[in-house]
Amino acid sequence: MNDSKRKELAFFGKITAGITHEIKNVLAIIQESTGLMEDILAVIPDEILPHKDKFQISLKRILSQVDRGVNITTRLNRFAHSPDHSHASLDLNEITEQMVLLASRFARLKLVVLESSPSDPALIITSDPVLLEMALFESIEILLNVTGSGGKITLSPRKIQNKYVLGVSWEATVLSEEECLAKITSSERWASLQGIMTNLGGSAKAFGLAPEILLYLPESISTQ
Repeated sequence: MNDSKRKELAFFGKITAGITHEIKNVLAIIQESTGLMEDILAVIPDEILPHKDKFQISLKRILSQVDRGVNITTRLNRFAHSPDHSHASLDLNEITEQMVLLASRFARLKLVVLESSPSDPALIITSDPVLLEMALFESIEILLNVTGSGGKITLSPRKIQNKYVLGVSWEATVLSEEECLAKITSSERWASLQGIMTNLGGSAKAFGLAPEILLYLPESISTQ
């Protein structure tokens, strides 16, 4: 990625990061106010306030959504800081968990469950955060477009023969192994994914049986 593109991404990232901080401030005020209302309701006798239990249930729902909003904005903030460095130490578990949150809406539109299966112990590599996130997202999009609706996509970092690998696998497909493999490798996004992986110093391979896309990554990306 050239310097000009990097600067453009850094600009959008900086603005997005600033906005997420503002959203978190709004959520904090809602959370504080809701907590205060819960405290007030707790001391009001039931006979004075009809349907008190319904108010309490509604407040719990609000707090639950506030927590969800805080989690989303926190992840978005981390994502916005991705262009800050072209080479960074990355925990593959954190990268996959973050991508699950950021891409979950696209999966839900296809009635697909998107989840991660973290490795133990964690796998740490030095790589380009933006390109790695792009590679994961392209892999998810490929499977969503190839296999249709329903099922589950799992992101799983692991080591295969001492190589760092990000697996993107699909469950509940009705296509044959040959059909899956042909559709994956003939898609325009597959060519795009190959280009991204080349820039990361790695490679992408597709398997039709699961089906699964495996992203092979070096422990440290070249600085050249």
